[in-house]
Amino acid sequence: MIIMKDIFDVCDFGDLKLNSRIVRTGLWESQKEMGGLSPEIFLRYERLAKNHVGLIVTELISMYPHDRFSDYSHSINNPKFIKEFKYLTDITHQQNVPILAQLGFVNCNVNGKQNVSVNDLEIEDIRQIQSDFIVAAKKISFAGFDGIQLAMGNNYFLSKVMDSKENKRKDDYGGSTLNRLRMILELIKVLKANTDLHISCRINVQEDILEIAQLLEKVGVDSLQITKPSSPQYFTKDSKNKNILFDITDKIASSVSIPVILGGGLTDMES
Repeated sequence: MIIMKDIFDVCDFGDLKLNSRIVRTGLWESQKEMGGLSPEIFLRYERLAKNHVGLIVTELISMYPHDRFSDYSHSINNPKFIKEFKYLTDITHQQNVPILAQLGFVNCNVNGKQNVSVNDLEIEDIRQIQSDFIVAAKKISFAGFDGIQLAMGNNYFLSKVMDSKENKRKDDYGGSTLNRLRMILELIKVLKANTDLHISCRINVQEDILEIAQLLEKVGVDSLQITKPSSPQYFTKDSKNKNILFDITDKIASSVSIPVILGGGLTDMES
C-alpha cells in the first residue's frame, strides 16, 4: 500500500517535530524598520505560527556592518538582538512551531578590510569569518532559536566560495568541490560540536550540487534548502507550469537522507 504524503502531515524534520510540511522560508520583510523588531513583525510571526505553518525561517540576519543588506535587515551585532529575538522565538514556541535564524552576508568586511573577494581571502580572514559565525550562532542559541540557516545560496558570499566560476584559489580552499567547501565544512563541524542548533544550508543549484549536498550531510548538516543564484529564475516555471527546480530537488532528496526544502513560486498544494 502506498501512503500519500499531505502538506498538513505532522512530520519529523531532522531533530525537530513539525505540525505540517509547510515551511515559511526566509523573506526580506522588515527593511530594517529603524533597527528593531516592530509590533508588526511580532504579529506577523504570531499569525504564521497559529495558522498551521510547520517551520519558520527568519529573513536574513546580517553578519557585518556595511554589508549590502546591513542597512535593510536585522543585525547580529545589535545590542538588543538577544532580548528582542527571544521574545519572537517565544511567540512561535507557544504554538509548538520551531524557528530557524537565517544568517549570512554579501560583502566580506573582516580584519579591517572592506569587500574582500573570495580569491583575496587570507587564512586569517577565513578563520575570522568562521569565528564570527560561531559567535553569532551562540547569540542565536541564547535568543531561543531552534536552529540556524546558513545563507549559502543566491548571491551571498558563501555561494561564491562554493562556486567554481568565482573561486579560483590555488590552495586548500579552492579547486575541487571538497576544497571549495572546506571553509564551510570546517565551520559546520565546530557548530555541531559546540551547539545544539539544527543546521540548515540554503544552497544554489550548480553543476556539482549532488556532491555538495552529500558532503554537507556527511559533516552533520540537518537539512537543505534549494534555491537559485538569480531570484527571477528561481520563480520561473517551465512550459508545463512547473517550478524548474522540481526535478533537481527530487534528485538531491534522493541522494541524501536529510530533509530537503523547495520554496518559491508554489501557489497550490498540487505544485
